[in-house]
This record gives sequence, structure tokens and C-alpha cells, in this order.
Amino acid sequence: MEEKKDLDEGLFKSRSYLSCLDKGLKLPTRHILPLLKFSWPSLLACALTAGLCGACFNQFSVAFAQWLAATEPVVLSLPVLTFILLGLLSMGALSFYVGNVVVAISRFAESGSWPVLKFGASRGAILQSSLRAFVFILVGVAVLGLCLAPCVLWLGAANAWTMVVFGVLLLALAVPYSMVGLDYLLGEEHDYVRSLARMKDGYLNWGPLFIVLFCGGLILLVLSVVSWLPAGILAYAGHESMMGVLAGDPTDLPSSVPALIVCFFMLAALITSMFGWLTLFPLSYLYGSVRTRKKEKMAFEEEERRLTGMQ
Repeated sequence: MEEKKDLDEGLFKSRSYLSCLDKGLKLPTRHILPLLKFSWPSLLACALTAGLCGACFNQFSVAFAQWLAATEPVVLSLPVLTFILLGLLSMGALSFYVGNVVVAISRFAESGSWPVLKFGASRGAILQSSLRAFVFILVGVAVLGLCLAPCVLWLGAANAWTMVVFGVLLLALAVPYSMVGLDYLLGEEHDYVRSLARMKDGYLNWGPLFIVLFCGGLILLVLSVVSWLPAGILAYAGHESMMGVLAGDPTDLPSSVPALIVCFFMLAALITSMFGWLTLFPLSYLYGSVRTRKKEKMAFEEEERRLTGMQ
């Protein structure tokens, strides 16, 4: 019965965006344990990377605060290099997780029912999917950063108008760009340049994409805030303590706080990554619906031309 139920809810079927959101949330929820068992290596990678970021957080925050308060030029070559390396590691871990989940989605799309997933048997497919996810994320972050950089240099990083520009760029570029990523990861031809043509489909379906991203992302945002709040409080306390010590304050936090920061960073990243399917599955259903409608329209137009030619 479960297999037949999943078969009736195949990925490539014309649906409304509300139906895509509903089925995209229900399918992984029904199979959450097999999905976690399949994706645990990528979840572990996300947690370890977050732990590294937690271990370096105070050093980064103090160096940045001193740079902002400096009246003379300050060299930040080592913190900046470390920050870039950790950023690439974080993108790699995120790509690993996305590729891991996308393989599960693609296996479901092929069979129409929830497949038997084993990480060891799918390592090759997961590696290829993760590399494609890394390219998609890296290009997206680079383009967004290049568009945002002039505004940051002109207005400043903490300016409210900079945040407005960032939000506009997300709506104008990131929302339709998600269709490119879905086609690159789930499409029949895994060619990034060809998948860029799906940007047009992203703009044509901007409303459904935004609604699915907003609804799934809102739930994920609430979970992220709840899970990251303790880590953020501890990290802020560690930052203030280190700034005080550098200013000559003899008091300091207990020596266990840095270890707690790392643990809470890892736990928060693990929880956030575990529920990343709240956006991946609904978006995949929407992509399947858009592609199905496009094929149906092309078939209808072809049939119409054939009948017109017969007259």
C-alpha cells in the first residue's frame, strides 16, 4: 500500500504549487528514518564544519571588531584566509548534504516510489551530485557577492539600505536561480550552461517558487533560530569576555565555554541540516510539475501543428 501510495505521488506530474508544498513536506516526513540513515555522513560533515567555525568564531569576531575600531591600517591576512577556507569547507559540507538528498529524490523520481537507499552503494552518484551542487552554490554566492560588493563599499556593511539591496537581490536572482539548480541536479542533461536556460522558467514561475521557498524556509528558519540561539548566546559571551581580557579585565569565562560553543555549533548545524528537506523536496516537486507542464504544452503544440498540416 505504501509503495502504491508513493507511486501515485510521483515527482513528474502536473500539480499546483500548494500540492507541491504539501506532498514535498509529507513524503520525507513519512520516510524520515531511512532518509536520516542514508544522509548521516553528510549531516556529520555539516556538524564537523560548524564545529570548526565555532572554534574560530571568537578569533574572527575579535579581529573584525578591532579592525572596525582601528584608527590605523590593520592587517587581517590570516583571519581572512582562514575565513575563506572555512567558507569553502562549509559550502563543501552543504553541497555534500544537498547532493546526498538529491540522490534520494532522483531515485524516487525514477521509480515513483520510495527507494531502498544505501549510502555505500550510492557513493559514486552522491559524489557527482555533490560536485554539481557545489558548482551551483559557488556560482550563486559569487554572483550575489559581486552584485552586493559595490553597495557594501559605498554604503557600508551595517547600513540598513545594504540589507534592502541584499533582499532585493535575493528576490530578483536567488529565487529564479533555484530553478537552474534543480534542473542541473535533477534534469536529464547535467550541463550547467544548458541549465542556465531554466532561469527563464524561474522568472515565469517566480510566484510559486517564492511561495514554496517562503513556506518551507519559514519553518526551517524557526527551527534554525531555536537551535542556533543557545550557540549564539554562548558565542557572544565568549566574544565579550575575550574583548574584556584584551582590554585588561582580569575576569574571564570558565575554560569549558569554548568547548561548549563548539558543541552547540555542531548541534545547531546538525538540527538545521536534518530539516533541509523542508525546502529541497517541495522545490523538487515544483520542478517536476513545471517540467511536466512544459512537455505537455510542447506535445500539444506539436499535435496542433500536425493536425493543421493535415488540413
